[in-house]
Amino acid sequence: MSLGHLQGKRVLVIDDSDAMRSQMQQTFTGTGCARLLTVPNIRQALEALKAESFDIILCDYYLGENTDGQQFLEYLRTQDLISRNTLFIMITAEQGYQRVVQVAECAPDDYFLKPFTAAQFNARLQRMLDKQDELRAISAATDRKDWQAVIRACDEVLANSGRHSFEALKIKGSALLKLGRAEQAEALYRQIVETRALPWARHGLARALELRGDVEQASTMLQENLAEAPEHMASYELLSRLKQRAGDVGGALAVMERAQAVAPGTMARVRQLGDLALQAGRPEVAEMVLGDALQRHRFSPVREAADYARLSQALIRQNKATQALAPLVQAKREFRDESSSLLLGAHEVIALRGSGERAKAEALMGSLIERARHVLPGDTAMALAEACYLTGHEQAGEQILAHAVQNAPEDTRVHGQARAVLRAAGKSDQHSDALIETNQRQVILLNNEGVAKAERGELEAAISLLSNAADRLPNNILIVSNAALVIAKQMLTRGQDNELLRACLRYRGAVAQQSPEHPKLQQIDVLLSRLRKSESV
Repeated sequence: MSLGHLQGKRVLVIDDSDAMRSQMQQTFTGTGCARLLTVPNIRQALEALKAESFDIILCDYYLGENTDGQQFLEYLRTQDLISRNTLFIMITAEQGYQRVVQVAECAPDDYFLKPFTAAQFNARLQRMLDKQDELRAISAATDRKDWQAVIRACDEVLANSGRHSFEALKIKGSALLKLGRAEQAEALYRQIVETRALPWARHGLARALELRGDVEQASTMLQENLAEAPEHMASYELLSRLKQRAGDVGGALAVMERAQAVAPGTMARVRQLGDLALQAGRPEVAEMVLGDALQRHRFSPVREAADYARLSQALIRQNKATQALAPLVQAKREFRDESSSLLLGAHEVIALRGSGERAKAEALMGSLIERARHVLPGDTAMALAEACYLTGHEQAGEQILAHAVQNAPEDTRVHGQARAVLRAAGKSDQHSDALIETNQRQVILLNNEGVAKAERGELEAAISLLSNAADRLPNNILIVSNAALVIAKQMLTRGQDNELLRACLRYRGAVAQQSPEHPKLQQIDVLLSRLRKSESV
């Protein structure tokens, strides 16, 4: 088979069959590819992908041990472990895989049904490599999450009337949404829909409508999309979120149950369904979907410690406290990082209390409070706060909630979670309002103090104040952006300092990740550009 177009390419083959790996080794020998690695399982594939990059991944769909290539692809894409330009090709003997890929959120670039001929493989691979080359600049910008550059690269492909212009339009629309350019995105998607009413384009139009505040029209568009394309899973998820935001938790849950009936959910969809079931007072539904998903994915990397915590929570809500300990014990054997340990420990405290083991719960709670000294992810913070109130550590619980609000002062989801924890602890709505408003006000005062110091020329004091606050509250975009800004001002005044430069770029990156079009980014970049010219940084 002539595979000269593989010259210089790096290829990874994942297949648990010795015979198939040997066949692929022979197939690619002499093609000129720069690297060919064959591995039998996902664990070795992950080790390889963390150590080096590949241009092409060929993966068998069924890899044994109740895991599959589709789960693996989902994990790689959601965790950004492979470049957008990496070709992922599924190889399978499963005749039903066409149905799998139709409803998959993370579809492979192509798939081959065994048996296939060398000529078929060669021709289709050539087409994929041509597409890879045409979209290379778009993919590189996507990997950097530089959405402005993504749009420019898409426009170049469109201007040249490339073969993959439709793909460029799809990517451009997504980039416009990420930048918050609702009107431009809406115009683009309407233009596509008028030409061809594709499900992804109608979904994109709904996202643009949501972004500019027309939730009712967005919901109507999604319902129409699902009526014509019931396999478009992303539309179920967005419609469910819109209903949830409107306070219709039951309606949001019903939408996700419809999605689950169409196709077994990815773990992301299972999490959304489980959370909604818990909020809607239907823990038995959460137990069923989470338990089933964790069984199906039990050897898959797509699982998280929080999935087991949710299952434990569903069991506790049904007065099955003793049973609720089992998933936590299992998860603690597999997830040993500190954040997971704290999350699972908090849920273990709740389960121990529910099963009457108060002494064990108290001893574990004391240990968790001692360890919870760093920035906590939102779900971990809420679980710890709930456990604190349950075991009588009200002051610690209040401090954890206060920090969570300060870290995300405008996040209504965090506010809702904090209110739920306080309500379960018997606190009044007035108490919840006071906690949230007080900590929002404290953050504003702290930020204003830092800005005032900078305006008075007290840049070192401003940097100290805002940097300490930014490290303590890394999701508070107001604090973090101003920390980056005052550091840039200081270097422009006093000269380059490598440690300060690293801190400035770290804070700037955090802002860009949360809000790619935040107005402070341009101010920071102007100062850094002037610094580069003066210092040749």
